[in-house]
Formats: sequence, structure tokens, C-alpha cells
Amino acid sequence: MINSIGAKCVILHIAAVMSAVVLSCFITAENAAAQNGTSETVELSGNVTDANDGYPLIGVSVMIEGTKTGAATDLDGNWTLEIPDSPCNITFSYVGYETIVKEYTGSNASSFSKVRMTTNAMELNDVVVTGIYERKKESFTGSSATFKGDELKRIGTQNILQSLQTLDPSFRIMENTQFGSNPNTMPDIEIRGKTSVAGLREEYGTDPNQPLFILDGFETTLETVMNLNMNRVASVTILKDAASTAIYGSKASNGVVVIETKAPARGRLQLSYKGDFGLEIADLSDYNLMNASEKLQFETLAGVYTDTTGDPFNQVRLDNLRNERLKAIASGVDTYWLSEPIRTGFTHKHNLYAEGGEDKIRYGIGLSYGNVAGVMKGSDRQTLEGNIDLIYRTGKFQFSNKLTINWLNTNDPAVSFSEYAYANPYYKKRNEDGSIDKYLYYPEEGTDDYPVTNPLWNAHLNNYDTSQSFGFTNNFIFEWFILDCLRFRAKFGITKNDQDDQTRLSPLHSQFDDMEDTEKGLFTQTMIRQLNYEGDVAITFGKLIAEKHMVNAVGGFNFSNNKSQNYGYSANGFTDDQFAAPSFANNYPEGESPEYSESLRRAVSFYINGGYAYDDRYLVDVNYRLDGASMFGTGNRFRNTWSAGLGWNIHKESFLTDRTDFFQMLKIRGSVGNPGNQNFSAYQAFTTYRFNGWMTNIFGTGVIVNDLGNPDLAWQETINYDIGTDITFWGDRVNITFDYYWKDTDPLLAIISTRGSMGVTSVALNAGSQKTHGWEATLRISPVYRPHDGINWNISINATSSKSKYANIGNSFSRLNEEGQSSLVGTTRYYDGGSPTAIWAVRSAGIDPATGQELFIKKDGSYSFTYDVNDEVVVGDTQPKLEGVLGTTLYFKGLYVGCYFRYQLGGQVFNTSLFQKVENIGTEDVYNNQDKRALYDRWSLNNREAYFKGISLVQTTDKSSRFVMDENTFTGESINIGYEFPDRLIRGLKLSALSVQMTMNDIFRASSVRVERGIDYPFARSVTFSLGITF
Repeated sequence: MINSIGAKCVILHIAAVMSAVVLSCFITAENAAAQNGTSETVELSGNVTDANDGYPLIGVSVMIEGTKTGAATDLDGNWTLEIPDSPCNITFSYVGYETIVKEYTGSNASSFSKVRMTTNAMELNDVVVTGIYERKKESFTGSSATFKGDELKRIGTQNILQSLQTLDPSFRIMENTQFGSNPNTMPDIEIRGKTSVAGLREEYGTDPNQPLFILDGFETTLETVMNLNMNRVASVTILKDAASTAIYGSKASNGVVVIETKAPARGRLQLSYKGDFGLEIADLSDYNLMNASEKLQFETLAGVYTDTTGDPFNQVRLDNLRNERLKAIASGVDTYWLSEPIRTGFTHKHNLYAEGGEDKIRYGIGLSYGNVAGVMKGSDRQTLEGNIDLIYRTGKFQFSNKLTINWLNTNDPAVSFSEYAYANPYYKKRNEDGSIDKYLYYPEEGTDDYPVTNPLWNAHLNNYDTSQSFGFTNNFIFEWFILDCLRFRAKFGITKNDQDDQTRLSPLHSQFDDMEDTEKGLFTQTMIRQLNYEGDVAITFGKLIAEKHMVNAVGGFNFSNNKSQNYGYSANGFTDDQFAAPSFANNYPEGESPEYSESLRRAVSFYINGGYAYDDRYLVDVNYRLDGASMFGTGNRFRNTWSAGLGWNIHKESFLTDRTDFFQMLKIRGSVGNPGNQNFSAYQAFTTYRFNGWMTNIFGTGVIVNDLGNPDLAWQETINYDIGTDITFWGDRVNITFDYYWKDTDPLLAIISTRGSMGVTSVALNAGSQKTHGWEATLRISPVYRPHDGINWNISINATSSKSKYANIGNSFSRLNEEGQSSLVGTTRYYDGGSPTAIWAVRSAGIDPATGQELFIKKDGSYSFTYDVNDEVVVGDTQPKLEGVLGTTLYFKGLYVGCYFRYQLGGQVFNTSLFQKVENIGTEDVYNNQDKRALYDRWSLNNREAYFKGISLVQTTDKSSRFVMDENTFTGESINIGYEFPDRLIRGLKLSALSVQMTMNDIFRASSVRVERGIDYPFARSVTFSLGITF
């Protein structure tokens, strides 16, 4: 059941949120009695409130059933209606609430004085919240999706973003195969694909493809959203196309995620507690490493124990070394290193919230704590948050304030998971007495062998990688309800955050073995101070004219200022493992000194939004916004953005009025607009300098160029088209949403690396364009649909597919292409007609059975044993041809069960495990453990039909199509079961609500490709138990 208290407060009550509510205005019409020839009427009046908290509902439609005569409630929920002095039915309808039909008999007029409406969980999803205004989805021309907080939490309790990607096909969290389930790694998120080029690396720490996040009407950061307590969330709306995002202008080309938190409910003091208790279990199923016998056999075949110089003494040494390891294996040594750094993490989160108040003032005070223990020892993420929500209303004025204070502490392991995966299984972890040696193997002096470090040695030292931050956010909103149809709103928000990052490596760490004592050990501290503020002033108008013409308009002004200061330094020369404070350091690392940088981003905008609906059938939305931003060139500081949307509610047409029992919605819509992107560096258009002490002379300290600016840098612009349909029929049992979209980003703005001769490492430039087209669809069927009985069974499937390509690039990104070709595993290229997700490599005809060498296919179709990088072509694409989620949910009188499974079909992947741990194993890599296929699937005289080349420590393998594989996956993304206890069972306990839930996430993953995932931090499976109590 949707949490009606939180959902209604945030979505439906104008007093609780920063978004604007389209006010319904008082409407009058001819008396229906005139239609049957009589003028005898009576005046009926009353008041409409929310059944849960008694708050007046504004804009409720009060109609005489079967006619178009009606009225709408005013700011206080009051209404007056002229009705015939004869029996009739009066209907009360409001978005997100159950429709009420009351019979008027002539003698029961007093029963209409107080009407209480209850929320409808299904209809709550029919409200579009943009963060600036709200609109009924039926009259909205944009493409959007809204999900309630309880709906998101049923999918998973990690964070709202993980749940969003399960419920909506356009929202995608890109899999991070390097950092897996690390709780401190921020995800890469896309809505309908990429719109920007980031280059081989993003120099400034910003993601140009990240969507815009709006929290309670104010812009916020990805990390804030990740840390947000899910129990506070009332709803999340994803805005996808130009009509829905254009109100945010040049910041919205990547889509917008609008988050509304719960507002305090009216009534007596109410105390609620919600807790989540979970287990995180490492998923190591993708690792396919050799055991001790296999690794020793592989080393023998690779020639590790064969002297190539003919030195008999060295051969004896190598024979003894092999025999020593063989003896250890025979004694039972077969160490499983992967189990050493991992644990079963216990995660717990708690949220306590007290709320109450009356008509004039409502209050809410909350405290939450969370501790996410990752599956690697030494990794965790702790959050502590307090919030105070106040709403005060007097007459036509309302004041709202939300204060949030937060503290964050994170820890990451000092030794990555890959170091344990590299350790050979024929070594013992510890000595017989439990002590740990620094080296698993240290070669004799004068040999060419490499020392092998024991990862447990570095892990047990006094190393740490920690981050702490403390900050607050205060958002204030003033609203003046000038008329029933006119509202003024002003809001101001300020955010302050101080962050302190510290990393420390002990002087006993193995990486300092060859250094002088005065250079051993390393301490690094970075301090970040951020101060952001944002303001917005807007006028909202909404009026129904002559019963057929609905007009909505919003006009406003917005400004923001974001300032960040970074201080940092490193120190080395520590003499003792236990003395970790920087005061024990001897000096700075050679060539380094303390650093300071400052970033200032300012933006201002003017916007207007207009909406018109004729007879609730024909819909028009228009948006215009003028944006100015400090990060662009002096000649391009301001930019215009616009959008237009059209919609047609076919189910409202007369030729379908006799089928309203079958079609509840049949709507087509389309939009076009040009949103932009501001996710770039503050000073990318300006040349910046840094001081250098070694250039000091009698004239002062010298400076050199730090970043080369581009004063002609223009805004990145995306023309966005969308055509879609929303269909609901068979008594709300079948819901279909379909969108086809195409986007043209022109010009692109990219941060690319440059040649060393330029004196800078990167530069920002405009070049070329990117064209994307795709579709997305959602189908939900309810074979059993009895909402009034609390019984409902849903089956759902969503799907999406998209393609992108570059155009008009020319040789602008030639440097990126050169770096990709020289990189060992770089498979991305930037060419006209090429895809951002294409895999580039030389085609392979396989391994020649006679010689064991790879045979390549050149561009002209001929064959050659010689690899030529100029023969690179597109050999695959990481973008799946089809992906989505299959799901089913069952609700039965408080009990609910849900299962969601993700599928990906038709994409390809460059298998780095085969490329780096089966082939390309050099003289140093051979001392690390490897994939089993390096032993069993390599070419030899006895295995001429092998897929991989013969074992060699000196031969390098180049990128070819032999390592590109079709990838199809099926994942158990979420399985949940819960129960909400009925009042009759908890009344004796003096509880208002009691609920329990168990959720399992990422329980299994089946893939057509076996590749190592979670290189530096493993993936995890999670099980969470949740408890909710309201007193």
C-alpha cells in the first residue's frame, strides 16, 4: 500500500512542497435543470478535506453527474453549486484520490457540508511533478514516469537510484566492472543514452552525461541523492523529453530526476520508526582462477623453470624451486586467496520521525543513521542525518522551511581485491605461528626473478583511506495565494559542506622497498569547502474558462552560485608504522608542494511555461528559457532554450464516449525542444595559471599555464524529438506506454587530452555532433484486479533499444583515437558515422593450426599474420539491441510479493579477462595467478584447434575480434515479500501501522560471457529485512 501520509503531503498539498500546484479556479455553468425546462434550483455548498489529515483540498471537481454543471473547491476547500431541486448524484473527483458519488435527495443537504476524500494509490502515479509545477498526467504532453517512495523501497533498500533502474527502462546505471559493489563509488547514470563526449578520461571530475537532480525544488548532487534516506522519499519523477525538461533549459539535455521528500502530516503527534537490516555477500562466481597444481603446471609450460642461457647452476636453482613448490602442493597447500579480504557485511539503517500540527502550523523532526558495511574488510559508509520540517500558514500566506544536517564517513580498503586475485595458490598465507611475511617469495641476489609481495602484509599495516564530511542544507519557500487561480512563490536554498579526505601508506609498505628512509611512507590530505546557494521567484496561473478552456502558465527567475575551494598536500619520510600524523613526516615528495584551487560557477535564468487544454481533449505545452552561465566563452554567455508539445486525448472524443468503460486513457503526444548541458568545468573557457616556486626570481614568483582556455567555447545543444502514446483499458487492467525519440547534439563539447608540446594535458573544444534514436516501452497487465478488496496481481515488462553515431567530427578527435590505438585495451574510436559504444579492433580469422599464430583479416579482405592498426574496423557494440526488466507483483490483503528480472540481449563485449589473463601474460605477469583457460585452451602441438595462441612470455597479443563476444545476460535484480498488518491486529498494541519486508537484490546473474567482474572490489548479493512501526 502506498504511504498515503507522505505521498499526499508532498504531491497533492500546496503547503508542503517547492513545486507549484496548478490551482483550480471557481467555475460556473448553466443550471442543468434548464435542460429539462425547469428553473427551480437550490444552492448546495460544503467543504472538502483529506480524510487522513483533514487538510483542505484545492481544485476538487464537484459535478452534477451526467451534466457539465459543476464547481471547484477554493483555497480553503469550500465549494458552492446551483443544483436542480430534485434528486441527483453529485461527484467529487481529484487527482490522486478516490472519486466520491453522493446522492442528493432534497433532505440530506447537511451531509454535503463535510466531504472527506481518501487517496488512491494507483492514481497517485498520474501526477507529474517537475519541481517547478505539477500537472495531471492526462493533460501533460511530456514523457515522464513517477514512482512513489514505498514502491521504490519495495524494489530495494540500497538507494533510490538502484530501484529506479528496475522500474523505468530509460534510467540506466552503467555496470562498473572495476569497482563492483564498493559503497563509496558513485555510479555512472544515463537517461536515454549519452549526449556528450567525455574523452578517455574526464579531467575535471564531472560527468557530462549525468542527469540533473532536483531535491524538493532545488538542484542537488549525485552524492546527496545516494546518501538520501529512502524512508524520507515521497515520490520520484523522471523527466525524459524536451516538453518535460525544458523548464530547466540548458541543464536538462541528459534528463531530470525530481525527488520530493515527505512533508509532516496534520494531526496529533505521531512517531514512526523504520529500520533496515541487511547482509552483503560477495559474488565471486565470475572468477575462474587456477588452483595450485594448475598454476605450477602453467609456469612449467611457460618456461619459468627453464634456464634459457645454458647456465647449469641456475637450472639447478630453478629445479629446486619447482620441487619446493611441488612439495608444498603435495602437502596440501592450495590457498584460496579470494576469501581473505572479504566478509559478510552487515548493513543497518534507522529512521525516526516525529510529526504533527494543526491547520496553521505543522512540524516534523527526523533523525536517521546508516552503516553500509561493504563485502571487503575495511570498507564502509556511515551516514548520520537530522532534519526539521516546518510549515506555517496564515490566511493566504504560507511559509515552509526544511533544514537538513548531515555527516558522512567513508573508509576504503588499502589493498585492492586484484592483489589477492594475483597471489599464487601454492604459497601459504601465514607462517605456522600465525605471523605474516612481507614476501611470499623473494629471489636470490643475482637472479632475474621478481619478488612477490604478500597482500596480507600491506593489509595489516597502519594504512587507511578515509573521508569525512559535514554539512547542512536549508530550503525556505514563501507562497502567496493571491487568487484562487493565481499564486506567487519565492524560494531560497543554501548548502554548505566541508569534506576532509586522508590517505596514508605505511613506510613498511612494499612499494617503498627501494627508496631511502627519508622518502618512505606517504600521507595525503585534501580538504574541500563548498558553499552553494540558489534562489527562484515565480508566478503560477491556472484557470478553467467557459468550462472548456484550461489555461496554465508559470513565469519565473532563477539564480545560483556554486563555490568550491580545494586545499591539499602530501608528505613522506615517515620512520615508523605507528606514527601516522603528518607532523612525523620529513618532507614533501620530490617536486611537490601544497596545492590550492578554487572554482566558482554562476548561472542565471528567466523562464516561462504555458499550457492549454481544450475540452480536456487537445493539449498544447510551450516552454521558453533564457540561460546565462559563467563557464562558457565571453561571446556565448547566454543561450535560449525552448520546447513545444502537443497531445490528443482520444478517449475524450465523442466517438469513444460509449467505450469509456473499456478505454480509460488513449492518448498520443509529441514534443520537440533544445535543452542543453552545463556539466562541465567552471573555467573551461578561461586560461588558468599556477605558481611555481622554482621559477622565483627578483621580480617575484613565476607562473605557468595550468589549463588552456577556449574563449570561443559554445554551449552544447541537443535537439530532442519525442512521439509517444499512453493507453489504459479494460478497467485499468492493461497499461501501455510507448515512446520513440531521437536526439541531435550539435555542437558536442569534449574535454580531450593534448600533446605534451602544448604544455597542458587537456583542452575543451566544440566539434561535430552526435545523433541518437531509440524507443522504450512498458506493458503492465493485471489479470486479477480487485483494488477495493485489496487484491491485485500485476505482470509487467519494460524494454528499450537505442543507437547513436557521430557526425561532422573530421579529425577533431584524432588525438583520442591515437591514444586508444596505443592503449592495451582501448577499443573506443571517434569517427564520422561511428558509434560511441562501438568496439574497434582488427578482424581475426582465428589461430592458424599449423603455426599457432593469429591470422588477421585486412580491410581489403586479404589475410596476414602481421597486425596493422590501420586495419581496425567496428567488430561489435557494447550497447544491447534490447534490454529491460520482467516483473510480477501480487498484493493480497496486506501481503505483497514481487519479482523483477533484468535481461540484456544482442550486445557485445571485449573480454578483457581473455585478453589479459589468458594471453598477454608477460615475464612479470606469469608470477601472478591467471585464468584457467590460459592452461587448458592454448594452442600446442597436441591442441592445434585451440582458440588461443600458444603459451609465450615474450609475444604480445594485439586487439582483435577474437576477444569480442556476444553478451546476453539474465539477472535476478529484486525479489521481495512483505506484509502490512491490518488495524484489527495492531489496535491492541496501540500502533497506527506495522509492516515487515524482506528484499533480495542481485541474487543471481547468468551470462553468455565469462569475464572477471569486480576487479578492484567484488560485486555482492544482498538480503535485507525491514521493519516499519508508527505509534
